[in-house]
Amino acid sequence: MKLSNKIAVVTGGAQGIGLATAELLASEGASVVIGDLCFSESDKLVKRQFNGCGSMFEAKLDVADEISVKDFFKKVTEQFGTVDILYNNAGICKNAMPFEDIPRENWDKVLAVNTFGAINCTKTVIPFMKVQESGKIVNSTSVAAEVGGIRTEASYAASKAANICLTMSLAKYLGPYNINVNAVSPGIINTDMTKSLDPADVNTIPLRRIGEPEDVANAILFLVSDMSDYLTGVVLDINGGQYMR
Repeated sequence: MKLSNKIAVVTGGAQGIGLATAELLASEGASVVIGDLCFSESDKLVKRQFNGCGSMFEAKLDVADEISVKDFFKKVTEQFGTVDILYNNAGICKNAMPFEDIPRENWDKVLAVNTFGAINCTKTVIPFMKVQESGKIVNSTSVAAEVGGIRTEASYAASKAANICLTMSLAKYLGPYNINVNAVSPGIINTDMTKSLDPADVNTIPLRRIGEPEDVANAILFLVSDMSDYLTGVVLDINGGQYMR
């Protein structure tokens, strides 16, 4: 098992890519805590049923709320003592509209969750990772950040582009502490967020299929395992060839 005795946190992990990733990390031996806004409030982590080698827990988390973030990670560290792995997956998007019609509240909400959510969670785990001189952080960006949003609002593409620069800045800052910071950049993935996309979009993908959450989860497993110990500041594209560097 690649992640035995590791403590992992996955934000926005109740469904889609987040849930697929949490289940995969747990199957590799990690104790995984899922944070999501949809969970009920509780004084401690709630154990989820899981038949794999590791274990899974859940707790309510609003990544845009610093108090919620501190409370969530307090529960995690009180039970496990530290955090070895953080996957900043939580995110939202808005359907595309003319740029001049995008209301300020859309910008504020999308940036609060997608970018400041990652900042809030990362700030909280850094002290633990510094003390143990190790850690793996994976941020979530998107092909929209690299080519511009078409089906999604500009606020989404902008927030995900910010996460690319955040990843590189953190990689430089945390490298001396043996903390790796990378990002995944999914293309069109079969989740609730992409149900409104045009089926013809598959023709823009050389592999001619929409990705599955497990395709992204497999890449994240690589980035949080010791197989990627010499990778940091990398944005890993998972898009079936839709965008090539």
